[in-house]
Amino acid sequence: MAGLFLPLIHPETIAHYLFWTVLAVGVFFCGWVCPFGAIQDWFAWIAKKCNLPRFKMPWKIQKYLQCSRYVFFGLMFVGVTFSFLNARFYFQDNLVHNMLSWTSGITLTIFLIISLFFDRPFCNYFCMKGAADGLMSIVRLIGIKRNDKTCVHCHLCDKVCPMNVRVENTTFVRHPNCINCMQCLSVCPKNCIKFHLMNIHLKKEKK
Repeated sequence: MAGLFLPLIHPETIAHYLFWTVLAVGVFFCGWVCPFGAIQDWFAWIAKKCNLPRFKMPWKIQKYLQCSRYVFFGLMFVGVTFSFLNARFYFQDNLVHNMLSWTSGITLTIFLIISLFFDRPFCNYFCMKGAADGLMSIVRLIGIKRNDKTCVHCHLCDKVCPMNVRVENTTFVRHPNCINCMQCLSVCPKNCIKFHLMNIHLKKEKK
């Protein structure tokens, strides 16, 4: 599971090496490496095992709320920061340097409690690292591809996505929130979702 080995390697070191791969294959750091993404997934797993109620943000709200992390990211460039909300940094700092303050402890606790009821609340709405990588990933050439001809529109791919990406509404996922967790691939009953090179249609020159 994501982030298991990161007490031995600083996650930002791995993020540095994965940075340029975002342009080609999209975001993998968030789905497979980020330790705070992992701990949110673990809390979601615990909640399911304990039969706690789980909720999905309605799309009518999600389509606007998902812009929040990009707003935070943009404000950073004009000097407006929200460091007290940076749970990912707090968690990684504690993981690597064993440093925990009251502020970081409260922030982490709030996000982890919410993770029991909603998938990846920090990643969806507050992560500026995810926002930066997500915007770059829009130009990806390799990614999650859905075969519309064999799709039975069961909605399972949409339901299982922790980032609320509407996989069923596209044939090639370019959504900046996609973290390549591959859960949509594993749940598809018709095996019509693949991680694949996008189709490139070249116009034939008229003679």
